[in-house]
Amino acid sequence: MTKTIDLKIEKLNLGAQGIGYINGKVCFVDFVIPGEEVKADIIVEKKDYNVARVVEIIKSSPARVEPLCSVFGLCGGCQMQHIDYNKQIELKREILIDTLRHIGKIEYSDIKVFYNQPWYYRNRAQLPVQKNKELKIGYFKKGTHEVVSHNICCINQKEINSVVEILRGRIKKSNIEIYNESRHKGNLRHIIVKRGTNTGQIFITFVTKEKTLPGILYTGLLNECKEIVGVSQNINTKRTNRIFGEKNIIISGNSFYEEILDGKRFQVGPTSFFQVNTRVFEQIIKKIKQEIQGPIVIDLYAGVGVIGICVAELCNKLIAIEENPNSVKEGINNANLNGVDNIDFIEGRVEDKICSVRECDTLIMDPPRKGVGESVIQYFKDMNVKKVVYLSCNPATLARDANLIIKNGYKIKNVYLFDMFPQTYHIESLTIFYNS
Repeated sequence: MTKTIDLKIEKLNLGAQGIGYINGKVCFVDFVIPGEEVKADIIVEKKDYNVARVVEIIKSSPARVEPLCSVFGLCGGCQMQHIDYNKQIELKREILIDTLRHIGKIEYSDIKVFYNQPWYYRNRAQLPVQKNKELKIGYFKKGTHEVVSHNICCINQKEINSVVEILRGRIKKSNIEIYNESRHKGNLRHIIVKRGTNTGQIFITFVTKEKTLPGILYTGLLNECKEIVGVSQNINTKRTNRIFGEKNIIISGNSFYEEILDGKRFQVGPTSFFQVNTRVFEQIIKKIKQEIQGPIVIDLYAGVGVIGICVAELCNKLIAIEENPNSVKEGINNANLNGVDNIDFIEGRVEDKICSVRECDTLIMDPPRKGVGESVIQYFKDMNVKKVVYLSCNPATLARDANLIIKNGYKIKNVYLFDMFPQTYHIESLTIFYNS
């Protein structure tokens, strides 16, 4: 029998779940707002916590709004559309402060917030394709690998939504077999649509299990939509959750699309990483440039070299370290494209290659969600780096790393929150440390 409880929501966690307490035991609830009082059914009961589902909102927050998307709550792409955007920003700031306090043992609340448009901002859509009785293209339902199909995503750029609809029509007309993840059978796995916000250029990638790809999927695409500059096929034969395989084939147009940032032109390939919110990334670049100090700069986890190339004019020498060989190749090309001749790219894992650098004044790092880790932090302490600029997409690993950085003699100068991902729980932040 389902157990129903009354619960007051105290705050949100890192996944934007509401937190309430039942006799001192924590209870997690989706799609609520701090201050609300709700009636909820317990759906998971564990020794240390419960998970509940709202059945009635007894006392609603004044920040509660009607979600823009018709599949919000079912699709796992967004978690905060029910919250007024100004409140979203306030809550993310509180979450960042709380995470620094509890995980990093750091008391820091003077966090400035930067943001841009809250809708239709994503410059990239990576969409799994499924077919049961009907074709489904969209993001996964929360906690599953079941696609929630929808025609308009309210956080993807409108031009990307339009291209997805063109592809949907072509896929329906083709005889391509849709990949079945549980059986590891079929062919078409994902479609990826990327767009240069400042150039309008669009690039499409079909991810398949097999080499065969019906011509109807791509023939004439560049003429049907003038913004499309290239189409590629990525072949992923493995039974894996990873989207991309190792082989990429250009089947129409260019092998890249272009984006302009900070007055510089970048060419981005099918599998290379590029920040998903161009407008907010421009604000980040501007802030990083204000923090560059000294003649030698290191850029860790450099990707295709965007940050490094943008700041290279402010130093004598910039060393960029990046693991992905394709990104290194594109980074070198982008440096040449922009006439930047004082940047050296080193290919390899940051943990393995940072020891090849002997001196550094300002160190920039933009690590993946797992963060940086102790070995890297210890090395830049030994190099006596004057300033560390840490761009983070995960408050938990930032807090862990910040604690280690501070223990190594650094102090926090500033923490900035950049809302790169409106309507979602994701938090992007920039923390500046200096050697005291």
